[in-house]
Amino acid sequence: MTKSELEILFKAHYAAMYRLAMSLLYDEDEARDVVSDVFASLLDGGLAIRTDNARGFLLTCVRNGCINVIRHKQMRERFIKLYSTKSEPLADGPDDSLMLAELRNYISNHLPPLSRRIFILRYLHDMTCQQVAEAVGVSRVTVHHHLSQSLEKINAYFNNSKQ
Repeated sequence: MTKSELEILFKAHYAAMYRLAMSLLYDEDEARDVVSDVFASLLDGGLAIRTDNARGFLLTCVRNGCINVIRHKQMRERFIKLYSTKSEPLADGPDDSLMLAELRNYISNHLPPLSRRIFILRYLHDMTCQQVAEAVGVSRVTVHHHLSQSLEKINAYFNNSKQ
């Protein structure tokens, strides 16, 4: 997709995409991030758009992006709960301290340094993906890529260790 084609799509559909993201996320920065990520994926060639239904395709991409943000928020809340340094036991049960130690160990020993740094900045320091990208010196797409890989690895590790 050329930049001029992308610009035409942006002008025609940005407002509707942003409204959808806001209605799902209730956060201006996150809504802008999701919409920007869709256009970044189009520009990078990560997404191929059908021009006969561009609006529907773009809105579906935004909806899916919002679902991912919501999932990441839930993961962040669980991560903070487990990763906190509270001395008292967590409310969910006695195995939480073991899981916390295992999570810390996994992040320290199994995530590559850049992924670990991005993960901690995003989920512990509550930075937006754009802020993380600027702090680390990479693109926002790279931040999303590292976060997705990290979450997949962590989920796979803990799902396999429960069996």
